[in-house]
Amino acid sequence: MSKKKRNGEQFNIRISAEAKEQIVENAKRLDISQAKYIEQLALNGCKIIEIRNDEFVRYMEQQETNLRMLGNNLNQIAAAINSGKANMANENISVFEKAKKAFDRYYLMIEQNTQKIKLTK
Repeated sequence: MSKKKRNGEQFNIRISAEAKEQIVENAKRLDISQAKYIEQLALNGCKIIEIRNDEFVRYMEQQETNLRMLGNNLNQIAAAINSGKANMANENISVFEKAKKAFDRYYLMIEQNTQKIKLTK
């Protein structure tokens, strides 16, 4: 049997348990090996690395149906208003207010759940 030849050099270091845990977690989230993660940090310096938050992605995918229904309601109201069949009654205004609250909530969740690791020197 032949041994698999590895490219690159081996580099052994000692780091804290906390740093190791962070490296393992970040590499896993980026779906790359720990070695590749460390190599990218070394070669790219202090760039920002975006981390995918799978739990948040699943949540937003579930909300897609709600957003579609809300969009349909808004389109129906706009069509009725444009055709002269409806006026801006309180019920239509409340739908727009609900839509604004929903979009504000989604925006806040996106802001809170977007993780970035900023490497500093």
